[in-house]
Amino acid sequence: MVTLDKDEHILFEVRKHWFVLATEIFWGFVALVVPIIIFSIASSLPVVFQTSGNAIMLFLFLYTAWLLVVWMIMFVLWTEFYLDVWIVTNKRLIDIEQHGLFSREISTMQLTKIQDVTSEQHGIISTFMNFGELRVQTAGVEKEFVIKNVIDPNTLRKKLDDALSKIRNKESF
Repeated sequence: MVTLDKDEHILFEVRKHWFVLATEIFWGFVALVVPIIIFSIASSLPVVFQTSGNAIMLFLFLYTAWLLVVWMIMFVLWTEFYLDVWIVTNKRLIDIEQHGLFSREISTMQLTKIQDVTSEQHGIISTFMNFGELRVQTAGVEKEFVIKNVIDPNTLRKKLDDALSKIRNKESF
């Protein structure tokens, strides 16, 4: 995954809130049930559909293909959820972003270059479920690190600020 230096150790990891994955999985289960509802409604209609074979077998074949597609989409969503992570070490911030199954972007930022850490929560659900957005900005032209839907962004901002103050205090000596 990520190789750390000999004198580098992980302080903490940051992941997305479980509620994000739960809502995506909920919509996946809705997508699994909708064809059954449509077939049930269509079967109860007085209109007879003329097919050259058994309508139930055709539905089962198409529904099985649909299950496979929805399962693959849910697997990709879970993979992205599980593999998206921020790793904060005593030297740097490592941002690992998974895009699909076979694409990963890893970015690093030295903790000494961090100028601003911002946490945001928007909306009633994110406030009650305690998740939001965490942004880290440098003074230079480096990429702004943003992790959305993170668990308890205010506490994580404080933890990152504490780590930064410890590093800055060591440098001042």
